[in-house]
Amino acid sequence: MPQQPEDEQGLSAEQIEALRAYRDPHGRRWKSRLLVEWHSSTGDEGPELRQVRNTLGPSWLLTDRLPD
Repeated sequence: MPQQPEDEQGLSAEQIEALRAYRDPHGRRWKSRLLVEWHSSTGDEGPELRQVRNTLGPSWLLTDRLPD
């Protein structure tokens, strides 16, 4: 399986798209909602967002911004 290019934060194009797709319907507090999902381990967030959690960690949500 070919590697996807990553941005400067280490996110693949698919992960960025998944973050945007999560952000758009959840509004201004999307990061706190995603953090709750990550801590509850429901698995409803999808595989790309689980990859972000597993590789960059939940602290990424507090320190970095989603690329535009």
